[in-house]
Amino acid sequence: MKKLLVIVTLIVCGAAIIFGNIHWKNKISAHGEKEKSNSAAVLTEEESNTGNDTYLYSKNLPEHLQKKIAEAANTGKPVKLVIYGTSSEKGAWSESFSKELQAAYGEDVFAVTVLSTGDKTTRDLVNDDSFEQVNELQPDILLFEPSMLKDNGVVGISNTLENIQTMIASWKAANQNMTLMIQPPNPLYSATYYPKEVAQLQDYSAENKIIYLNHWENWPDLEDVKMEEYLTEDNKANENGNKIWADYLKEYFIAK
Repeated sequence: MKKLLVIVTLIVCGAAIIFGNIHWKNKISAHGEKEKSNSAAVLTEEESNTGNDTYLYSKNLPEHLQKKIAEAANTGKPVKLVIYGTSSEKGAWSESFSKELQAAYGEDVFAVTVLSTGDKTTRDLVNDDSFEQVNELQPDILLFEPSMLKDNGVVGISNTLENIQTMIASWKAANQNMTLMIQPPNPLYSATYYPKEVAQLQDYSAENKIIYLNHWENWPDLEDVKMEEYLTEDNKANENGNKIWADYLKEYFIAK
């Protein structure tokens, strides 16, 4: 009887040791999996925070541009931004805008090229094919300012829009991945026909699903005499005008 009791005791003790060992191993394994899972979660969070400032700054832009800008920040291969049709004179809005982009995103995220069309109308640009220099640059983003002030009273809005369409068709055929944005030239004080033509440009942009950057929102009312404080004698943007113009674009490209 004693031998039987000893044998049973040994069996129970052995089973307890075996099951205890199995339980301990399972506990260690489960703890290890938990630690591994937590580490993965931390890694994912760290990865998602890469270029976080870049995403914050670019949140006003289309999602595909946000990703492209974040990629540029990580790889050092800049997003090519071409500004076409505006003034390239010193002190123009494009100068301060370019500096602000570099200050916010870093010098290697955007490569900005400014191409001025001078005194040419849209008809001139189409006739001499000079607009095709944009195709040579293969921009990721094209910020296009049609020369509507030059066209005003000379070309006619229907012809202006037709010329604009000709240029856009060429650019899209040469570069299907390009994101096109259109902005109007500077406003004028108490003009009659020009604002109506610009309104048609805005309608054209909406109909063709083109991003329209309406910096006129930052200017005084067109009938407000204060408008004269933002324009030169020959109706170009002066220092004040260039500042509010640049501020509008900075708020779009660099969200706070």
